[in-house]
Amino acid sequence: MDQTVRHAEPVAVPEAPDWPSSRRAWATVLILMAAYAVAFVDRQILTLLVEPVRRDLNITDTQFSLLSGLAFTLFYTVMGIPFAWVADRSSRRRLIVISIAFWSAMTAACGMANSFLTLFLARIGVGVGEAGLSPAAYSMIADSFPPARRARPLGVYAIGSIMGVGLALIIGGAVIQWAISAPPVALPLIGELKSWQLAFLMVSLPGPILLLAMWPVKEPKRQERPVAAGEAAPSLVAFLRRRWLPFTLLSLGYSLIGVSVAAYLTWTPAFMVRAHGWQMSHVGAVYGMILLVFSTGGILLGGWWSDHMATRGAKDAVLRVAMAGSVLALPFAVGAPFAPDGTWAMVGIAAMCFTFGLTQGLPAPSLQAIAPNRLRARVMALYLLIGNLIAFTVGPTGVALISDYWLKDPVRIGEAVGIVSAIVVPLGLLSLFAARKSFIEASEYEARA
Repeated sequence: MDQTVRHAEPVAVPEAPDWPSSRRAWATVLILMAAYAVAFVDRQILTLLVEPVRRDLNITDTQFSLLSGLAFTLFYTVMGIPFAWVADRSSRRRLIVISIAFWSAMTAACGMANSFLTLFLARIGVGVGEAGLSPAAYSMIADSFPPARRARPLGVYAIGSIMGVGLALIIGGAVIQWAISAPPVALPLIGELKSWQLAFLMVSLPGPILLLAMWPVKEPKRQERPVAAGEAAPSLVAFLRRRWLPFTLLSLGYSLIGVSVAAYLTWTPAFMVRAHGWQMSHVGAVYGMILLVFSTGGILLGGWWSDHMATRGAKDAVLRVAMAGSVLALPFAVGAPFAPDGTWAMVGIAAMCFTFGLTQGLPAPSLQAIAPNRLRARVMALYLLIGNLIAFTVGPTGVALISDYWLKDPVRIGEAVGIVSAIVVPLGLLSLFAARKSFIEASEYEARA
């Protein structure tokens, strides 16, 4: 009787992850963090120049609000989605280089604007350019470190935003005073420029330096989970259909906690001036240093704490640390505006910044953990769209509505911040707590490589 010899089908064995060296990986993180800090300075500088811009362009408060808000935020959040699609399918390094060059050029264009329309279009350009940075950067960093060591570098990158805001506040008083009092300056080939226009040109100068710093940065190898037989290639729609619960709960939780952070970033200067009689330059110097020291310290500690717990086997380490930080921050966020004087108010704000910092660097590692490699940039872009719209709409506007229509006293703007914090932070904590089970399931699945 004939016998047929059957050979077993070869089974594909996934290659061991090829992670970059620690030195190369951390060098990439620090360069990307510097780019993030410069991006925040470029987007914040307009808010520091409100009076001279309004005076020289003869525009209203409403028109200025469109320049500082809609022109940047709308295009920054919306354009993040298509740029993230590019980052998931092609060179992330190339996208970042193009983004830096474009937003730096558009920041310089703001300095040469001579009408509301030209400044509005230049601000749109800044938003479009900066939209390509974070989705690509988060994806590159996630492919540079194993999952259990990912929270610290992603937290360090997040420090860039705090550094940008802090530096803008610290130099803000000097910039405002100079821009208001300095005479116009004539430059070769450009002509006469107002001092606020020169401020835009000055903050655009780090762009070429960042481009040189990006030159030696290498694109990390994508560390992808093997696709099982019969499994479709990952798509954002399929991901949301499958992981809608952890994605929704994580996005909502971090965004609600971000409402309190955004409210303090927006209204702390006005609160200190109105309630405690501080000078704006003094507020900028003190609050800027608090952000640079306490917020960055909290972010670094939160990343280290999360990675430490993860290496010891805690499957939801990132969520535990995020919830612990927000629980510790809540009493300071609610109580700081009710302090008896400005010094104690700033002490409370410093404690709040440090403890909120434990949470602020953890949205990225949380969401990167549940997303397939080829979707990480788009998942982060979608979260940034949701988070920015919630935090920077509900935070500033919610506080203003409470102050105007309930408290009916502009001096009590700080109390309105405390009231908003008392509502949104517990809701955010509940959402993160509810996400734990589905987060563990999704992150374990994506970790199998």
